[in-house]
Amino acid sequence: MSDRRQQSGAGPLTGLLAMLAVAVLVVLVGLGAIYLVAGGSGSGGHQTAVPASTTGDQPEQMGTSGDSGTLPGYVLSASEDTKMAYQFAVDRPDVLMWMPCYCGCGDHSGHKSAKNCFIKESSTPGNPQFDEHGASCAMCVGIALDAKTMTEEGRSLGEIRAYIDQEYGSIGPGTDTPFPPA
Repeated sequence: MSDRRQQSGAGPLTGLLAMLAVAVLVVLVGLGAIYLVAGGSGSGGHQTAVPASTTGDQPEQMGTSGDSGTLPGYVLSASEDTKMAYQFAVDRPDVLMWMPCYCGCGDHSGHKSAKNCFIKESSTPGNPQFDEHGASCAMCVGIALDAKTMTEEGRSLGEIRAYIDQEYGSIGPGTDTPFPPA
């Protein structure tokens, strides 16, 4: 009789564990399907990498200043700070052209000022050509947003430049940017 109790006692426990294992498997498969359907980026749906240009060597162009709907796709899919930095570069190149960048882009990209991190030097008024560099550089975005804030506060170009030099100057090599007129 003791042999019979051992055999019957093991059956219900084994069955319960098997059902639990199947339930866990079903949940995991369901979560995996949801992950794949949602895009499977693993970053909460936010894109962190800047996609490669789909236009080759052709610069991105924008029609009118102040219309963020015409910013390049890689900017529109970036953070709000990056969008604001690009929009400020389009709206106020007259400010960023006097601000150096200290990320090293003067050496590796030939930039002459923080403006060039967002807008290419070959741009013409009303026809800006975008540089992708600023979309992937937190320092460039920080410099542009600091200049934007200080411009909105009514600070002079000289005050903005002094702040940018003080805050960022010790971080890396600066672009060869002339000082703003007095």
